[in-house]
Amino acid sequence: MYGNPPLTAEEAAHILKISKYTFYELVKRGDIPVQRVGRQMRIDPDALDRYLSGSANPGQPYKAAETAGITAVHGPALSFTGSHDPVIDLLREFLQHSMPPVTLSVSFTGSMEGLIALFKRQADMAGIHLWDDKTEDYNLPFVRYMLPGEPATVINLVQRIQGWLVAPGNPLQLGTWNDIAKPGLRFINRQKGSGTRMRVDDFLRKARISPASVTGYDREETTHFGVACRVANGEADAGIGVQSAAATFGLDFIPLFHERYDIACLQETTRTPQYQQLVSVLKSAPFHHAVHCQAGYDTSLTGKIITQSNKS
Repeated sequence: MYGNPPLTAEEAAHILKISKYTFYELVKRGDIPVQRVGRQMRIDPDALDRYLSGSANPGQPYKAAETAGITAVHGPALSFTGSHDPVIDLLREFLQHSMPPVTLSVSFTGSMEGLIALFKRQADMAGIHLWDDKTEDYNLPFVRYMLPGEPATVINLVQRIQGWLVAPGNPLQLGTWNDIAKPGLRFINRQKGSGTRMRVDDFLRKARISPASVTGYDREETTHFGVACRVANGEADAGIGVQSAAATFGLDFIPLFHERYDIACLQETTRTPQYQQLVSVLKSAPFHHAVHCQAGYDTSLTGKIITQSNKS
């Protein structure tokens, strides 16, 4: 018997500050025990407390490394934070199985938070996809602004396509950005500070569309998979995300824009053997092949140094 009333999956996910989809992943991996009541799951609040107390930073946003069976890091390691992309999971697997193995700990916090963490030396690398209207370029203006005076390297992970994630058959017939304010559309947004959210807000500002007129604008998810899961579950009609998320969840995809997703790191990281291993993986044919097996990616720049500044 529970000492306190059991929690639903939604309540537990809210307490952990993660999406319901991510919570289900934790359950599937056995990180959080649950009881089944018919088709519903119930979570012991004490078990959730034990999970939280075992985290390095209780109550902080979801850290994938803490839920991937990594309880202690042995040997070379890199810490990653920033924007979500499913390819990061591929990268982690390739690094873990490289010679020598490199452990990649991952925290999906959004592009801006990733750069802030990098500046504070709270991570070795930040995943970013930030479009700058003034220079019509990705990421570099933000790196210069957020890391003033810091010698930094920006290396490409992938180029990718983002667009509408919609139910099969595209029942509301979405086709362009303008459909975001379509009557009857239930939208699911990304969190503040994410590159995708900044693109949404930039479009609304240019089109002079009030966020208040977008049903669901204030409902947020922290990953592309979280957005896709909401649409797949019928909790939302559409959201903006990568094509691979649509393919994973059996959704239709309507492309909107092509973008460059880069990894930023500081000079001290580029001088480590584990960074050199990262570059080797990014340039390898097997990694490119694995990425090509996902929908909506271009590896023509993968592993290329976009910019590099050094301090002697």
